[in-house]
Amino acid sequence: MSLHDETANTALAPLTIIRTETVFSRLPLHNLAKTGKVPIHITKKNAQGEIELSWQISPNAAYGAPRQLAYKLDTIVIHQILDSLGRPLPKVLRLGSIAQICRDLAVAISGNGHARIKQALLQNAFVAILAKLRYTAIDGTERTLEAAFTRYSVVFTGERLPDGTSADAVYLLLNEPYWEVLNHAPTRPLDYDYLKALAPAAQRCYEILSYKLFAALKYEHPEARLSYSEYCTFAAQQRYLDYDHVKKQMYKIHKPHLTSTYLDRVRYEATTDEEGRPDWLMCYVPGPKARAEYAAFNTRPRRRLASPASDPQLPAPEAPPAPPRAGKTAAVPAGPSAPADDALDAQAQALVQHFHQRFHGTPDVVPSAKELAQAQTLLARHDLEQARYLVDFSVTAAQETGYRPQTFGGILQYAARARAAYA
Repeated sequence: MSLHDETANTALAPLTIIRTETVFSRLPLHNLAKTGKVPIHITKKNAQGEIELSWQISPNAAYGAPRQLAYKLDTIVIHQILDSLGRPLPKVLRLGSIAQICRDLAVAISGNGHARIKQALLQNAFVAILAKLRYTAIDGTERTLEAAFTRYSVVFTGERLPDGTSADAVYLLLNEPYWEVLNHAPTRPLDYDYLKALAPAAQRCYEILSYKLFAALKYEHPEARLSYSEYCTFAAQQRYLDYDHVKKQMYKIHKPHLTSTYLDRVRYEATTDEEGRPDWLMCYVPGPKARAEYAAFNTRPRRRLASPASDPQLPAPEAPPAPPRAGKTAAVPAGPSAPADDALDAQAQALVQHFHQRFHGTPDVVPSAKELAQAQTLLARHDLEQARYLVDFSVTAAQETGYRPQTFGGILQYAARARAAYA
């Protein structure tokens, strides 16, 4: 079945949602070109000239750079397993047999297929990361990562696991820096079936564009904008400096998204980068599929939501797009009715006070504006009974690790586990 056949009715079909973390997934790790090499070394400075992001990838020469199959292995197989587990994550993950991984990735179950999967696993395991970055955790605190590390180790069937037993399948042993970020990073939803149907380069485009399109739809801007140079940096693809090559290169990447109606249309505006080199602003008009995703991921899309970084169920924060040009007036999102607002506010206040009662024995605490916004966002997705269950579930879960959250946002990391337990 072609991608067009699979996605022609996506705007009307139920979505199979996968939630991925928003720290590592933003940054490139795989070389998605079939041939050639694009060095992955990103450095970004703030207005004072201080480095605020440094990201450098060094593949292992013995196994080669992680490419398309390694990328699909990470994003289709491993991310699905991570999404199915609660937080904190176990440090040992069972992936299944290599034959099962072959089936998940549509790789022929043969000697060659097994060898390809094994090599992709080793490429992912041995690629070295040198990182310096900041991110906002699900409890609203700012965290930093400054380390040189690999993400995980691989134990193949028959090899010895940390507990001394023999592995009955392929396992991953999550290394500390990677495990730490996964436990605290916000997550965002994507359409899992759409991810699987896309070729690697188009899939990476979907992952990058989804941040921009979400922000454009949230703030009711007619289009999202992304510079070609920035796209090349975070997609780890070759950058061209002439329009003919740029248009030809991006046409192949954009075509599946135009066919599926994720994008309605794309246009280019010539500009230059900070160094004066030719660049282009790629302007994207969201299509019916993107709007359907936005509606599915946001039960109340017209409500002014709290900061996405504080809610593990929402996409990661994205600065609002630039305001419209002179002469154009931005549409103002319509808000809910006043009675509905009052009822939600009252429930949110009661929920936050229930949290302080259960964790600190102080039910009369006046909730902060941030706590109320977090509670309102939670109540927009779940009824009051389910939301109160999250608080009660978190009391037990936090006691297991000696964790004592001081604010309401500290329990949002337990949302996935609480939903599963409630069901």
